[in-house]
Amino acid sequence: MESSEIAMYRGLGEVRNYGVAVLIALLLLNGAVLGAVDWIETSDLRNELTTYMQTIPNPDVATANQTIRLPEDILSFQMKSAGRAGFYETSIGEGADRQDYLAYADQNKHYILMKSEKSIQKEIQSFALALAALYVGELVLLLGWWFFIRSKIREIFEVV
Repeated sequence: MESSEIAMYRGLGEVRNYGVAVLIALLLLNGAVLGAVDWIETSDLRNELTTYMQTIPNPDVATANQTIRLPEDILSFQMKSAGRAGFYETSIGEGADRQDYLAYADQNKHYILMKSEKSIQKEIQSFALALAALYVGELVLLLGWWFFIRSKIREIFEVV
């Protein structure tokens, strides 16, 4: 009887190790999903800035001022000299008033378009909270499953 009890505890240890491996795998999977959502949202923002930059006409020497129409959440700045080109991240403000922006500069059109990353950050935070709640639920389910299996196995071996 003692050898079957040792085998039972070994088997329970293997089941516990399997449960820990599943929890680690789920944590890694949730992290990968959160990273993918961040990448998708940033790519979408880059695509939006590129699309609006294409709507801006090339500068004309004859007309110094030109009117462009953009959504109100996109900031535009006209460049006088060649500076940065392409995408980059910048921030405006200090401390609690600091806001992060994704900027897209086109040297041919002499414009910089900027959009706040605040909406992306809020969306990713809410998605991270949802993933955390899902992970806690998975943890509760696996712990409940573990305690159920352990009590049933002990019950079976005590009856025999």
